[in-house]
Amino acid sequence: QAPGQRGADHGAAAACFGIPAQTALHAVLMSGGVRGQSVLVAGGAGAVGHYAIQFARLHGARQVLTTVSNEAKANHARAAGADVCIDYKRDNVVERVRELTGGQGVDRVIEVDMASNAALNAELLKADALCVVYGSSSGAMTLPFFPYIAKNLRVHFFIEYNLNPADRERVLAAMTAAQGVLQHSVALRLPLQRIADAHEAVESGRMIGNVVIDLEA
Repeated sequence: QAPGQRGADHGAAAACFGIPAQTALHAVLMSGGVRGQSVLVAGGAGAVGHYAIQFARLHGARQVLTTVSNEAKANHARAAGADVCIDYKRDNVVERVRELTGGQGVDRVIEVDMASNAALNAELLKADALCVVYGSSSGAMTLPFFPYIAKNLRVHFFIEYNLNPADRERVLAAMTAAQGVLQHSVALRLPLQRIADAHEAVESGRMIGNVVIDLEA
């Protein structure tokens, strides 16, 4: 059982590995990785964000920042290895990031909601930096063209299901190497018959950790 597994057995941990952990790891490894970089993980208490913090730390990030919405989620993200948690409901995220990076901005943002944060990310990223996008609250979004082009910013969208063979092989190898050192957070386990309740729990935003469905033999 891995440290910090919070009561999750190996089966529940394996369920978390399938999509959230692989998504987080690819976001950290792509485009040369994060070694020596300052990284901002959007939503660091979420299923992917929690792993992204850990993988950024494991793969040599110099500084790992994250955004959260309350103190309980901040504690969860700090336990995963975040250097600083920024409460986006109370703090000015741009000012805090500039303060923490000496006015330069971060090298990489790992983004869960591009539709909401596209304009914000243009201010958080330093010149020639990368925004890695794996999620969005809306199928349509607007990118502020001039802020992005003025900084030579790069935006890379991906979905874990469609990784090319080389990227998937790299992710799986790194996942194997990380066995035994990751925290796996399972907030709720429900039987298949209560899958609707599981979806409602996720949509509520109150869960800190993954929601796992137990399948009957």
